[in-house]
Amino acid sequence: MIGLSKADTAALIPRSRVPALVVMGSRDPDFPDAEAEAQWLATQLHADSLMIDGAGHYPHTEMPEQVAPELLSFIARVHD
Repeated sequence: MIGLSKADTAALIPRSRVPALVVMGSRDPDFPDAEAEAQWLATQLHADSLMIDGAGHYPHTEMPEQVAPELLSFIARVHD
């Protein structure tokens, strides 16, 4: 994603065929509306979405106590 434009990245999304969990912080400075971005991406990927209230761009490092249990639950669900 670092070397691609947003349009190039968006074009790759429909090719995903794996379970996904979209994890975003509500205060992610990269998006004017992080909630809308997370919902859009989750819809495109047919994925689950996890919004971490008050977190920024790295919710997994900012609030691991909220992200880790949800991530482990997601992994358990898709692993079965």
